Amino acid sequence: MKVEWNYFDKFGDVIDRYLPNRGQGSTKATQVVTAINKIIYKFYNDGDVFDNQYYLEGFGNDLSSYANWLKKYIPGSDKILDRIYTCRTEDAYSELLADLADTFLTSEFLDTISHTLSVGDIYECSGPFEFVDKNLGEEYDEFSEYEDAYGDEDDEYYDDGDDY
Repeated sequence: MKVEWNYFDKFGDVIDRYLPNRGQGSTKATQVVTAINKIIYKFYNDGDVFDNQYYLEGFGNDLSSYANWLKKYIPGSDKILDRIYTCRTEDAYSELLADLADTFLTSEFLDTISHTLSVGDIYECSGPFEFVDKNLGEEYDEFSEYEDAYGDEDDEYYDDGDDY
């Protein structure tokens, strides 16, 4: 059964309470909310999945780090996240996301970790989940298009002294 976007409206109070204005926040609770919120939002907004090596291709944004962080630091999340290996439809993936939210976006759960300082980095966490750019056949590099268009990122900036 497909889970519609409005299903997640019920988490508004928890998200308002724990989602930081910027970054991943300073507690484990803010990291959980940021990671899960990003995974859910990018699926419903852009069609992205956190691992596209199996049945679902996703769109083009690498969300694997968020899922890898959850799997590494949040006990029990692996049971839900590992279902990506067998998700054959977007409906099944939307159910996975609903289970993830129902389990971890609760005041009861988040309150237990709200005083625990952040651990690791949700933006750079390796693990079993990965995004593969199927057009290139290699791991996705978000800066490759920029580098191809504007040269190597190590090029020195040239300042001729002219102000415009």
